[in-house]
Amino acid sequence: MNRQQMKSFNFVIAIILLTACPHMARAEVSFAYVSAGQAAQMVSGTDAPMLAQGSQFSMSLRKRVVSGHVEKHMDWNEELVIQEGDVLLNYGDTIAGGKSVMLHAGDIVILPAGLWHQQVLKAPLMRYVLFKTRK
Repeated sequence: MNRQQMKSFNFVIAIILLTACPHMARAEVSFAYVSAGQAAQMVSGTDAPMLAQGSQFSMSLRKRVVSGHVEKHMDWNEELVIQEGDVLLNYGDTIAGGKSVMLHAGDIVILPAGLWHQQVLKAPLMRYVLFKTRK
């Protein structure tokens, strides 16, 4: 990701956080800078590094090497920013009767609390930033 893309990426992330969780501005967080290379290295193991956390939100780096199971989160909205890989996102009231969208690096998806969803990998690896905001 070049410098201009990184600036655009950071701007989009800030907008998502401020609109999805306006009270987050009151949360206690520390300054952090993570380069694209560092972000990739941080998820090379099995841990999911937490970058920021408060009572109403969290931000972590994640990777997926196998498809996920069908799930929904009742108390948390999830916002994903895809950094690497391709994934088919199935979502809807029921997965069988729901919708699907292909996600690629640079795409952003917002999953409101209570929405059934499943991530089906179409590449060996999916790397993403996960924001969770309290419903």
